Amino acid sequence: MGARVRVVLQSRLSSSRLPGKAMLSVAGRPMVVLAAQRAGNAGHDVVVATSDRAEDDVIASACADAGVAVVRGPLDDPLARFVIATKDLADEDVVVRLTADNVVPDGALVDFLVTALAGRGYARFGGDDPLLPYGVAGEAFSVAALRDADARATEASDREHVTPMIRATHGDRRLDVPALEPAWAGLRCTVDTFDDFVRIARVFGSVADPMTTPWRALCDEVAARGTVTPLPVRRENPIGQAALVLGTVQLGLAYGAANSAGMPSAADAADVLAAARDAGVTHLDTARAYGESEARIGHALARGLSEHVGIVTKVAPLADGDGADAVRASVEKSLRLLGASALDALLLHRAADWTRPGVVDALGEYPARLVGASLSTPDELVALLADPRCGYVQLPFNVLDRRWLAPEVQDALAARPDVVVTVRSAYLQGLLVSGEARWPANAGLDPVEVLASLDAAVSELGRASRADLCTSYVLGHAWVTSVVAGAETPGQVRENAMLVRNTPLHPDEIARVHELLPAGPADLVDPSRWRNA
Repeated sequence: MGARVRVVLQSRLSSSRLPGKAMLSVAGRPMVVLAAQRAGNAGHDVVVATSDRAEDDVIASACADAGVAVVRGPLDDPLARFVIATKDLADEDVVVRLTADNVVPDGALVDFLVTALAGRGYARFGGDDPLLPYGVAGEAFSVAALRDADARATEASDREHVTPMIRATHGDRRLDVPALEPAWAGLRCTVDTFDDFVRIARVFGSVADPMTTPWRALCDEVAARGTVTPLPVRRENPIGQAALVLGTVQLGLAYGAANSAGMPSAADAADVLAAARDAGVTHLDTARAYGESEARIGHALARGLSEHVGIVTKVAPLADGDGADAVRASVEKSLRLLGASALDALLLHRAADWTRPGVVDALGEYPARLVGASLSTPDELVALLADPRCGYVQLPFNVLDRRWLAPEVQDALAARPDVVVTVRSAYLQGLLVSGEARWPANAGLDPVEVLASLDAAVSELGRASRADLCTSYVLGHAWVTSVVAGAETPGQVRENAMLVRNTPLHPDEIARVHELLPAGPADLVDPSRWRNA
């Protein structure tokens, strides 16, 4: 008779980051139950090891109701709980250690671990493996190794983490899982925050059978919803803003020349924000004037998004006669809607408001790391850069816009490398990437000719698409910190994240773009000046 195998899942209700997560419902059952059932779906014996504290009675009850075996022991001594859970086994039998907050591992992964152990004292997969999703992890060891560790482990950390003494004695043998998918690197398949829970619950809600869906298929599903691979940070900046900022005007208004679907629903907006988090976006760009945007962001921030992104928001445009009090009223409403105690950047919506008495001082009264303005013209940029209080600017720039390349503008930018420069309208609100968008009446250029020239540049420079060319052109300018791009779907977020990871155009390629594409007049390249047909 071969060695017996027992899977032991440790679980407790008193998680420090997400209390009670073991009882959160995934696929219609408590997470601890789902983890145990998936671990046993190849026929292995499974035991949940929880604490003997009264608060963990609910875990024991839920498992008993589902027919899952439970043992209980000291809260602060998981190693002792493992010994209790395996007291009926022989020394040569095998223990597989899983945790109840990781519901992706299944019986096939347990089989892989047991086979790979092959008489050794210890083996593991995952944990710190950068090629595996975080949360697809497990350890296997002999019962003899477990009992030896229990006899010798005296440090609290050794007993809390169960296996340090086993690894020290038998060697830390990390297993290579065959045929790993590149898209899995950096994924989060664990549940450590509320955002994690929402993501995993949606993944399991999308599969036909949560009990038997293979772990690899679940990883593919998580990957399809975005990765957490960090986005590039192009210029050192005090807020760590990456090359892509998610513009959120589309989440609060029906916005953009290429928008045919209107404002997304609240649920769709939440999916876009989750996709931004998963894509590695560091900052969201919003404004008091963006309709429901701040409120929708605030809802997501309260559900865990605040751990992943910073906020850049803009004061409502000031009316004639408005001053510091109007700024205060706008900012205080933004902070309430966002539920935020601090902002990474607080901007005026119009650069002209910067010179109003008391306005900039009013910005400084609030917990924002940087203050600045959204602007439209090179003259406004030069004036703002001359003020040392300005640390952040947002401006329109694209393949048709040569205004910002004038020597006096470049000199002003060179003198302020500390200022974060975020570019909007890289696609001219969709005009440059969609043949269906309606161009303004005062465009001053033939859209058919412009798009044909753009396609010629895409082909000649070997770019993947118009969007790729437009993005790589903007990021080819060293003074640009980031591109702000809106999205109406999670897929658009992922596409934009992919684009900013592509190689920017080098100076010779930028020069060629200038040869192929005309310079657009100010009425076209600045959307604030557009007139309807």
